[in-house]
Amino acid sequence: MTIAPVPSTPETVTIGVLALQGAFIEHIHYLQRLRPVGHAIRAIPVRSEEELKQCDALVLPGGESTVIHSVALRSGLLSSLVEFVQDPSKPVYGTCAGMILMAAEDGIGGGKIIKGRPPAVGWGGIDGLKVWRNLYGNQLESFEAHMVIPSLPNPSKPFNAIFIRAPAIHSLPQHPKTPIEVLATLPQECVPTPPPADTPMGPANPDDLGKIMVRQGRKLVTSFHPELSGDVRIHEYWVDKCVLGR
Repeated sequence: MTIAPVPSTPETVTIGVLALQGAFIEHIHYLQRLRPVGHAIRAIPVRSEEELKQCDALVLPGGESTVIHSVALRSGLLSSLVEFVQDPSKPVYGTCAGMILMAAEDGIGGGKIIKGRPPAVGWGGIDGLKVWRNLYGNQLESFEAHMVIPSLPNPSKPFNAIFIRAPAIHSLPQHPKTPIEVLATLPQECVPTPPPADTPMGPANPDDLGKIMVRQGRKLVTSFHPELSGDVRIHEYWVDKCVLGR
């Protein structure tokens, strides 16, 4: 008699989504739809150090970056978040406002200065990344771009990238400690006008302005909102390549 093998129990991976402000619940729903082979995804909102300590990986969602930073500071969570984001062994994915927060400490430009809020400071997730807030325009100038992204599963199927008050990459470091991989770039007609050059950040690199999806090691950023697209492939890519390292 042949005895069927006992199926192995999937390894649970806990992925947190920072839930201080912004579109966090959509990311949780997308992550819950994933079924990576040999693993089970547990997606949780993160509002406390106790919840952050449970996480193998973290998503920084879209929203308002200065509000997220301010709430994290007031709640006492900021230092733990920065430590998590800067740890090269920790997978982190930043979308839109999350991409702004992944910038270098002095790598955020643009946007409004609001009295009573702390200045925009990056959390240093990607070495030397500089980001300009809202360079793609205001809410009324939101747009969609159907992108072919070769790194994604089923790469011939265009991905509907949704830009809402989106930030742009001002410049990437010329000699990063860990190589930076550009995964998606907008067509030239969609690239935003460069921001002012006479700022502490200096002139933007015109070759970097249209780069909308980049990866460094276990970190990924996109300037658009994949969690609004109806398409889970970017979350699938991040989990497979950055979280599970396959």
